Amino acid sequence: MAYVVATLVPLLALAFVVRLGRLRGRALWLPVVGLAWGIASTWIALEANNRWVAAYGMVSVITLGGPIAEEIIKAGVLPALTASRLSTWFVDGAVAGFAAATGFAIRENWLYLERGANEGLSLALARVTSTNLMHAGCTALVGATLAGARTLGWGKRLIAAPAALAISISLHSVFNRNTLDSTSATIVTLIGVAVFAGAAVLVALGGPVSLRWARSSMQAQGLSAGEQSVLGKRGEVDNLLDEIDKRFGGVIAEQAERFIALQRRIGVASHSLQGSSSNAARAEFDSLQAEANQLRREIGVFPMTWIRSHLPTESSAMGLWATAAASAPTPDPAESDPTGTTRPPGGLWGTFGDQPKP
Repeated sequence: MAYVVATLVPLLALAFVVRLGRLRGRALWLPVVGLAWGIASTWIALEANNRWVAAYGMVSVITLGGPIAEEIIKAGVLPALTASRLSTWFVDGAVAGFAAATGFAIRENWLYLERGANEGLSLALARVTSTNLMHAGCTALVGATLAGARTLGWGKRLIAAPAALAISISLHSVFNRNTLDSTSATIVTLIGVAVFAGAAVLVALGGPVSLRWARSSMQAQGLSAGEQSVLGKRGEVDNLLDEIDKRFGGVIAEQAERFIALQRRIGVASHSLQGSSSNAARAEFDSLQAEANQLRREIGVFPMTWIRSHLPTESSAMGLWATAAASAPTPDPAESDPTGTTRPPGGLWGTFGDQPKP
């Protein structure tokens, strides 16, 4: 039971943060790779800590050597992950850091349980409610900073990353010092929870921030207020997808869900381009745009028209149909019937003036 608690609780916390960060598609590789690295990195950290103990003693490694080595090693994979196309903004980096720390904490839990088998479940509970949370929060801060600094110049990046690492080492050191002193277990737990909460709030901020950026991007594309508002209303999206499934089948519904989610990521990528000369940011934006265009083609003209026309709209807007009349071809005065009157456009375009008002 002790091993189950020591493994399952950190994984559940990671799942909560991944859901909070709204990661989808290929971005889900970030927590997978981060988790794997975190577990593997414990072998490197253990060797570094053993050498520090041999040189400076156990107290020194707990208060200084361990925090330095572990925070640097846990974050070792983050520069590569946050610079890759898997990551587009600070939330992705925070989740990757959280995952790396979770993997590290899980194996560290196992090592402690091997040494303190008699304490068993109480030891596991103490670690998952304090030390594990501290690990996760510290490395999430570093990941968020690395990802957020992608659009900055190299000078600012060289300042931001070490500063975040220094903060995480300091938080780790403060936590460890309190475990050595006569500080109560409650206070130690509260410190761990506070560090974790800071990381969770950082990830949670991504929702409203990305929504604002996405709406700004959609507005620039000429989408209606209703089409913009659908991003923030999960229930309306689900109802729309259910109806698409009934009319066009599960494949189109799945593609439509991906398309709606892409609008948020395109908004984030578009914001990242502002004032940035980063080739990685430009490549990510172009890649998302290309993916959205490909999805439009896969969905098809008729389902795509239906989707846009049925997104929830305000009474003053009718989605795609609100601008359709303006897109109708203008009659050519030269084309007139025998009586001399101009012929109106025929077919579908001829009926837009008779659209019922909402």
